[in-house]
Amino acid sequence: MSMKRSKWKRNEQALFLLKLGELLENGYPLSHAIQFLKLQESKKKAAELTETLLRLREGNPLYSSLVYMKFHPQLISYIYYAESHGNLVQALKEGGSFWLKRTEDLERINKLLVYPIFLLVFVANIFYILQRVLLPKFQVLFQSMDAEPNIFLTIVLAVSRFLPALPVILLVLLVITLGLRKYWFLRLNPLKRRKILQRIPFLGRFLKLYDTHFFSSQLSGLLSGGLSINESIRLFSENNSQPFYQKLCLFIKKELTEGKSLEDIFQTVPFFEEHLSIIIANGQKYGTLDQELFHYSRYVLTKIEEKTSAATRIIQPVLFSVIGLLIVSIYLAILMPMFSLLGSL
Repeated sequence: MSMKRSKWKRNEQALFLLKLGELLENGYPLSHAIQFLKLQESKKKAAELTETLLRLREGNPLYSSLVYMKFHPQLISYIYYAESHGNLVQALKEGGSFWLKRTEDLERINKLLVYPIFLLVFVANIFYILQRVLLPKFQVLFQSMDAEPNIFLTIVLAVSRFLPALPVILLVLLVITLGLRKYWFLRLNPLKRRKILQRIPFLGRFLKLYDTHFFSSQLSGLLSGGLSINESIRLFSENNSQPFYQKLCLFIKKELTEGKSLEDIFQTVPFFEEHLSIIIANGQKYGTLDQELFHYSRYVLTKIEEKTSAATRIIQPVLFSVIGLLIVSIYLAILMPMFSLLGSL
C-alpha cells in the first residue's frame, strides 16, 4: 500500500505514545487503542495509523510501524526493547513522558531565544546603517576641521569595516561545517563520533547524562522483564536504529565473552556517568541490578531537568547583556565624536 507519509512533530510523537500507553493500561487491546487514537488525528496521520493496524494484523511488531511513520529513533528504541520481553505499557508512558518533557524544554529555550535574537538582528542593522551613513560624515567633518578622531571613533570605524565581511565569514564557516559533517564526521565509527560530541563544552555534559539515563532505564526494563545481562546486551547490539548503542554493546558483548566483569567493562567505557559502574557493581552484588538501574535512571533524569532549568536561566540574561553592550556602543559611537568636535572648537 503506497501513500504519502506525513510528518509527526516531536511533541505529537510523544503524546501519541503517552495516550497509547494510557489506553493499554486501562485495558484496551493494542489494535483498539490505535483505532481510538486514529479518530483524533488528521487525515494523513489517520491513514498512517490505518497502515499501522494492517501491519500489526500481519504480525509485524509495533516498533516497525513507528519506523514507517518516521518516529524519532530514540522513541522507537523504547518500544523495540519493550516488545522484546519488556513492559510495553511502561515503555510507552515513560518514553512519551520523557520525550514530551524534552520537547517542552526545547520549546521553552527556543521561546527564550526568539526575542533576544530579534533584538540582536535589529541592533546589528542599526549599527550597519550607522556605519554606512553617520560615521563617514563624522570622518569628513573631522578632516574638514583638521581635528584628530578620538580613539573610540577609530575603534568603531575599524569594527565597521569588518561588519560587511561578517555574513560572508559566517556563510563560509557554515559550508565548511556542513562539508565536514557529510564527508568526515558521518563516516566515522559511531563510538568515535560520540566521543567527539561529548568533548563539546556544555552540550557534551548533557549528552553524557542523556546517554546514561537512556541506557540505564532500558537495561533495567529488560532485566526486570526476565532477560539476563548477556541477552539484554545482545538485544541492544541488534538494534540497527541506533548505531551508537549497537556498536557499544557489540564491544561490551565481546568483552563479556572474554571473561571480564560488567563492572570492569563500564569503568573503561567513557560514554556514561562514572557512577554507573558503581551502581552495576552494587546491583550485581545484592541481586537487585534492575532496581538499582531503575532508581539511578530516575536520579539522572532529575539531574538533566535541573541542568536544563539552569541553562534557561543563564541563556537569556547573557544575550540581553550582549545586546545592551551593542546599544551602548551605538550611543557612544554617535556621542563621542560630537563631544570630541565640540572640544576642538
